[in-house]
Amino acid sequence: MKSIIAPALAGLAALLLGACASTTTAPTTPPAATARIEEWSAAYYGSASSGKGVLHFNGQRRSFSISSVGVGGSGGQKVSANAKIFNLDRIQDFTGTYTGVSNGLTLINGTMHAKLTNDNGVVMYLAGETTGLASSMGVQKFQISFMD
Repeated sequence: MKSIIAPALAGLAALLLGACASTTTAPTTPPAATARIEEWSAAYYGSASSGKGVLHFNGQRRSFSISSVGVGGSGGQKVSANAKIFNLDRIQDFTGTYTGVSNGLTLINGTMHAKLTNDNGVVMYLAGETTGLASSMGVQKFQISFMD
């Protein structure tokens, strides 16, 4: 019985990672806006992060802050990500509380992917590079506010 448990658990972990990866991949249609985000995070079962970014929407450029709390992951890392943003019709709909799912692994250098959705229906797909020592696979709440 023990001989089948370890492979079964490994298979389940691979399936969960694959499911998270597919849910964090942006559609191939053109986004309504894009953003660049720099964020620093720390986690040990729970997680917290803080950072800043720049939104590019309809010829406008707006700086914003981003912070989060969540469940899942461990370690510390710096994230540099590009975002594709969908369902954004009005710039004021960009700010607010986002719920997100992310996954990634950082062993000095790594990658991350996340899908965030806010109460206005705005969906942001992030893909980026990480530096540090961390693993993430969990659910987070993000707060985004314009800085100017």
